[in-house]
Amino acid sequence: MPKAEAAMLHTADVAKLLKIDPKTLRKHLRSINGKAPGTRYEWKENDPFLKKLPELIKAQQEKENAAKKKSA
Repeated sequence: MPKAEAAMLHTADVAKLLKIDPKTLRKHLRSINGKAPGTRYEWKENDPFLKKLPELIKAQQEKENAAKKKSA
């Protein structure tokens, strides 16, 4: 019997899980991954990256806030 494939999650799904706007999530993903706008993001439900993502977003936000304070 073949193994059932894990469902794929897209930015809208992950944004809902993280309780943020999908547009905001894509902005953070571009900052974190360096991928170009228009890139499609998708992950398997059990992808370890999804567990790390909230921490990565928080670190990115802190970095942006520090840069804003420095330039102000």
